[in-house]
Amino acid sequence: MNNTTQQDEAEIRRLIAAWSAALEAKDLDALTANYLPDSVLYDAIPPYKVVGKDAIREVWANCLPYFPETFKSEHRDLTIHVAGDVALVHGLHHFIPTPADDPVGQTWLRITIGFRRIDGKWKVVHEHISAPFNPLNNQVWNIKNPDVVDTPDYGQPNA
Repeated sequence: MNNTTQQDEAEIRRLIAAWSAALEAKDLDALTANYLPDSVLYDAIPPYKVVGKDAIREVWANCLPYFPETFKSEHRDLTIHVAGDVALVHGLHHFIPTPADDPVGQTWLRITIGFRRIDGKWKVVHEHISAPFNPLNNQVWNIKNPDVVDTPDYGQPNA
């Protein structure tokens, strides 16, 4: 990895950390500061697809009142690929709520974020948040511990 790529990766990690801090502070302006005006969000909650920085801000404005008063935003297993003025990030994210049993903290979510460098600054062009589902009952399959890969008991397929 060359020095420029290392600097780009460090800057993207800084932006993700700033996003987490803004989320914890429930600061909507800081939370969406690095999104492009036409960014696309495929979210794990309705409306599932949101287009535009202002619309993404509105989703958070509608969602945050249901969060506990205090929580932490944690990322892990982030992998960052940088190629010129485009970067792709994938990994896991979850909330650490107070109290710990708040529904917001019951699963890890899978994340993918696409960045573009515009005028020397990295901006979010696309974000995708998802949770796996159990195909046997069509229910969300919570990721309780990302260090343990677990799956439903699929049993024997129909003959």
